[in-house]
Amino acid sequence: MDIFWEKAGWENNDPHLTGLHAMPFRRKFPPVPQKKGLYVVRGPRQIGKTSWLKHVLSFYTGKNEDCFYLSCEKIEDFKELSEILKSVRDRKAVLIDEITFIKNWDRAVKYEVDFGHTNILIITGSHMHDLRRGADTMPGRFGDGGEFLMLPMDFNEFHDIREQAGWASDSHLEELRAFFKTGGFPSAVAEAGTDCKKPAKTMQTIMRWLVGDIIKLGKQEHYLKELIIQLFLTMQTPISHQTLATKTNIGSHNTVQEYVSILESCFALKTLYCVDIDTGAYRFKKDKKFYFTDPLLYWIARDLSGKKNVENHEEKIAEMAAHESLSRKFSRFGYFSGPSGEIDFILPKEWALEIKWASVPSNLSRAYKNMGIPWKTVWSHSNFMKEYP
Repeated sequence: MDIFWEKAGWENNDPHLTGLHAMPFRRKFPPVPQKKGLYVVRGPRQIGKTSWLKHVLSFYTGKNEDCFYLSCEKIEDFKELSEILKSVRDRKAVLIDEITFIKNWDRAVKYEVDFGHTNILIITGSHMHDLRRGADTMPGRFGDGGEFLMLPMDFNEFHDIREQAGWASDSHLEELRAFFKTGGFPSAVAEAGTDCKKPAKTMQTIMRWLVGDIIKLGKQEHYLKELIIQLFLTMQTPISHQTLATKTNIGSHNTVQEYVSILESCFALKTLYCVDIDTGAYRFKKDKKFYFTDPLLYWIARDLSGKKNVENHEEKIAEMAAHESLSRKFSRFGYFSGPSGEIDFILPKEWALEIKWASVPSNLSRAYKNMGIPWKTVWSHSNFMKEYP
């Protein structure tokens, strides 16, 4: 095992830290944990979790604190992890990167935490459900720690970063269009630069990440790609798992549901359910809407489909970006569909939001017009992502 951080000046040769310093902007990192506890950091690949861990490692080595860093990509099982954790009980901080590579990792961590063998223990992972499931087995064991998310930049952070780099436009609409082209993955924003050129290298890396995770789970790469293509082609349109199964030749709606769940676990996709307008209950048997979580994933799906002439890209990405922005602010909402039309996003009896990617919104549904609700508005070119419930 390479104890690289004990070498003087290790930061100067670390690819994550040197890459971070070479970027034309500095994204704000979460603060360095300094109180005893278990810290669980979740987020997709290519978001900067490893760079942040190396930043934390640099902080502690700079103070001559005894610490330990481990990447889990080559760790065989939770038993090996358990032995490693036992061997570093005397360390001030233990940093474990991509722990979700290890099946039943929580068994090793829970033992150390239960018996008070850890001081500061920080773990990261890119598989949302596995990391959350593991954390859920340890209620009350976080101490001063907790669970944290590292996600792609939202539009406001994207604009701030472009200002920092000297790239930002004074036009809100032009900045939105720039965001729609590159999304919020830091490496994509840096690669795209001031002109927002296609970040092809980052797109390839992210696709390899998705395929790699699917293969590790014993699933089929071609099923994944076919599903991603259909999710791209049917975006904005309510659809069932059964219809997706038919369109992809996957055959089984249960298999489609399984792959959708994996994409959600990888922070790549979110599902929007139809809601009952009177009770607010989700109507799980109705068709669902599926949204990628970042514009870059939309462009990856477009390239996979080979369909370069699909129209209304901005309109589709606008609705997708609106959904992601709302989902970071509200844990529960859905869409409405009935004889009087559809409402894009709604929390019954609280608020409703329509997306019309145009300078002057038009063709509003009767359902939206007639909806008596405390707060409702239409996001168009001028006020997109400016007004929230």
